Amino acid sequence: MFKIACRNILRNKRRSLMSLLISMVGVAVLYLVIGYNTATNQGLELMAVEEYGDLQIAKAGYWDEEKTDQLILTKNEIEIIEEILRGEETISGFTTQLNCSAVLGTENGSVIVSGWGIEPGANLGVSYSITSGLNLFPGDQNQVLLGEGVRKKLHLQTEDWVSMMVTTLDGAYNSGSLQVSGAFTTGVSDADGFYVILPITYVQTLLNIDGVEKFLVRLEDTALAPEVRTRLLARFNAAGLDLEIKSWSDLADMYHQIKGMFETIFFFLSIIVFVLVFFSIMEIMSMAFFERMNEIGTIRSIGAKRRQVFLLLIQEGLVQGIIGGILGICLGWGMGALINGLQISYIPPAFSNPVPLTIDQALRNGLPPFIIVLCSTFLSALFPAIKGVKLNIVEIMRHV
Repeated sequence: MFKIACRNILRNKRRSLMSLLISMVGVAVLYLVIGYNTATNQGLELMAVEEYGDLQIAKAGYWDEEKTDQLILTKNEIEIIEEILRGEETISGFTTQLNCSAVLGTENGSVIVSGWGIEPGANLGVSYSITSGLNLFPGDQNQVLLGEGVRKKLHLQTEDWVSMMVTTLDGAYNSGSLQVSGAFTTGVSDADGFYVILPITYVQTLLNIDGVEKFLVRLEDTALAPEVRTRLLARFNAAGLDLEIKSWSDLADMYHQIKGMFETIFFFLSIIVFVLVFFSIMEIMSMAFFERMNEIGTIRSIGAKRRQVFLLLIQEGLVQGIIGGILGICLGWGMGALINGLQISYIPPAFSNPVPLTIDQALRNGLPPFIIVLCSTFLSALFPAIKGVKLNIVEIMRHV
């Protein structure tokens, strides 16, 4: 029966070719969309982990939106946390961070900025690239990195001096001078006009404290974050610390927003491809059925059962769907390789730097479109098949 179905497909080559082309294009388009979504999500996840770390540890209530006070980990709490973190084998590194809001200015003007107080040399917690000057190095004290937008607003160059004024935790004002070490970009233009990066020791001096806001933790494997989070919470509670731990996924709102947008786009594209393939192949199969009324009547009259005729027509549709799906995956893979080879780049909304247009070439990306087209092909063949087996032999033979 299967061999007969394959031969029937080859009887009208033009019609079969049209069915295959429709299935191929549908699968290839969905393959490229999934490949782009996957590559984009992987890039965003990598950026989020670089910015937030795999885990962040802070006092309970630190991420409460209604919080008004700045919650600081004391020196004693820092020592206990560091000891516990060093005892966790899955942790590849950790650092501390202390942020502050300040007024940064020169005699010619000033801007309100948000300062990232980091440990110089620890490439964790802030995702940025240097655009001019030098990065911060271990031991730096009175050096500052300016967001490219901040630098342009204040018309500053490397080695210029600026003043910074902050409000301490007890409500007093404090200020200090900093030398511009260089400028950086986060890739997001709005952030570049608002953020500066400082040595954490300098921020502690300005705020008149010896604590930090949070720990940023990097794991050997990001997938271990939930497991390590549970284990660390248990150890912190046993040590009498009231702490809260957030994963990068909890903090990366932009990642989830962009991922949700791409999932919505893929959903509607899937529906469009499904409907296109369904009606196109159903029309082709229906035309083939009416042209083959005499054939169906003949095989029914010599003893073929309704079930056999039904399976024959369904198999024809499935064979076309399988072949079209496989060829579509091959076409999509080839187009993806071509796009990657062309090294196309573009600037996404809110970003300041171009990013490469990349298609993930994993063959698993072809499974969803293959299933979608196969289901669509099966359902489109179902209608003429059911109609064909319902007709009685006498009525069919009138067409002979």
